[in-house]
Amino acid sequence: MKMKVVTLSVLFLVSSAVLCAQNTQPAIPLFSDPIANIANDISRISASVETLNRRMKEFVDKFEKVGGTTMSEKQQRLIMGLELLVRSEQRLATLQKFQIDLVEKQGTSRARLAQIERDAMPQSIDRSVAFEGTTKTEEMRESKRTSLQAERQSLLALLAQINSNLADTTESVREAQNMVQRLRRIFLPQIERELAEQ
Repeated sequence: MKMKVVTLSVLFLVSSAVLCAQNTQPAIPLFSDPIANIANDISRISASVETLNRRMKEFVDKFEKVGGTTMSEKQQRLIMGLELLVRSEQRLATLQKFQIDLVEKQGTSRARLAQIERDAMPQSIDRSVAFEGTTKTEEMRESKRTSLQAERQSLLALLAQINSNLADTTESVREAQNMVQRLRRIFLPQIERELAEQ
């Protein structure tokens, strides 16, 4: 009887914590930028998952220290499965945050590249050197054109690297989402059945 109560308590606590972490209410947007709101939500979810993981470990450690209480092999597999699920969700949240950061950098780089394209137009260069007050305006124009071209090349290389990293990260996010969904389909029904059997 004592074993059933302990098992029921462990499974109930773990499943409640997992369901609670999944059913958190959406927060009121703090920023006008939707990407900032998503990044904020991912950070909050990551912190919740870490808290859940820590509490589950403390709970399991507490009952391991209580003399004579052991879990069956099936229960140990469920605990390990939940641990794997928690770690997979943490990885997914980290990848999603990285993906958002890359999208922000991509947008910033594209905006700067567009600005350089406008600044490199002959009339823009003429306007920029018109108020310099020098007799070497042609040299200044060429210098301005050269520096803009160098910055453009640098930004194009950076943008290519960001696009490559973003493609890799998007694929990793997709794989991590599939893994989390598979683990949820496998372990959450098993926990429900284990609770129903108690």
